[in-house]
Amino acid sequence: MAESMELSRFHRLWAAAAAGNLGDGVYRVAILLLAARLTSDPVAFSALTALGFVPWLLLGLPAGVLVDRYDRRRLALLVGIVRTAVLVALLAAVATDVVSLWLLYGVVVVLGAGETVYDTSIHSMVPAVVGDRERLEAANGRLQGADMLVQNFIAPPLASAVFAVTASGAFGVNVACYAIAAALMLALPGTYRVAQGNGTAPMGRAIGEALRFVRGHRVHRAMLSVVIVLGFANAMATALVALWTRETLDVPEAAFGAFLLTASVGGLLGSQTAAPVARRTGRGRAMVLAATVTGVGMLLAAATRNLFVAAVAWALTGWAILVWNVVYGSLRQRLTPDALLGRTIGVYRVVAWGVMPLGALAGGVLADAGDLRTPILVAALLTLAAGGYAASALTNARIDAAVAEADLANARQ
Repeated sequence: MAESMELSRFHRLWAAAAAGNLGDGVYRVAILLLAARLTSDPVAFSALTALGFVPWLLLGLPAGVLVDRYDRRRLALLVGIVRTAVLVALLAAVATDVVSLWLLYGVVVVLGAGETVYDTSIHSMVPAVVGDRERLEAANGRLQGADMLVQNFIAPPLASAVFAVTASGAFGVNVACYAIAAALMLALPGTYRVAQGNGTAPMGRAIGEALRFVRGHRVHRAMLSVVIVLGFANAMATALVALWTRETLDVPEAAFGAFLLTASVGGLLGSQTAAPVARRTGRGRAMVLAATVTGVGMLLAAATRNLFVAAVAWALTGWAILVWNVVYGSLRQRLTPDALLGRTIGVYRVVAWGVMPLGALAGGVLADAGDLRTPILVAALLTLAAGGYAASALTNARIDAAVAEADLANARQ
């Protein structure tokens, strides 16, 4: 009976996350298409994307404090209601033709701020919803698989097709997705407030507690070190992918989207095979395998001018990146006390989002100094080096010992 109840709760959480992710995917495409109607200034247009990074950099850690302080389901529900209302306002502005670029900037910032709380709440709820921590990889694989499916395969063509008929219709789909996600979150039973959260502790002290925990935890420290390198390298490799495919691989513009889908197909497969891989090889070896395959895929992409080979290489990297994300994300949940989980996720997110713009900039500098394959080659070498470090710092024995210690501490609470 308990297992059936946990499964039902997970299905509702999964459905809420999938509906919200579909809304996110439609929104990201529709708002870019709308901005293109309002301006042709590349700086003004790129500012819309740049603003998407700002909330995570500034609010990622404070959002973690809130998630560890209040009921996580209620926080996610509140954000769901707010973002639905924001999109209704944007829909009204589009329908009455009073929309402006400054309004879009404001929407991006407000929704980005909400996303820091919403995403952190969802990921922090997973261990409590699943119950059996041995099933975290399978649960996270399903969540990330749904995210990949709706954001990469369903949302872009859906948003483009509806927007081409009516811009307000695209944002109407967006509103419906967010409203459904909020309704599903409202229907999710249970309380998800940390029994011993950070209470009324000052924000700085609560954040400092999480930073000290990550810095003092051997496995967390090693995983975060690898995340820094992988995030930097991946941004470096992908920043100029449009130019690389056009000028090196001779991919026509009409086929560019299809080429990018190869990584999405690989990622979708990776999300579904991560749990079996981790069971067969152990969590540590699975992460080493993921980092190594990512590096090999990048090396292959950098070495070839053949479109088919490059597509296979891109699919390999997509598979490996999702395997890494599922296994390390599940391990992060497993090793972290529930009272610190929101803030710990915030630490990882702030660091990952912080290095990505630097990696993208470094890719541009390397391409300027060499050619468009140089950033991919350097990214491959960095990724393989991170895999080598993981092989010594994230061994199965070390991870199993840390998991056993965390499980014992969790049982005592």
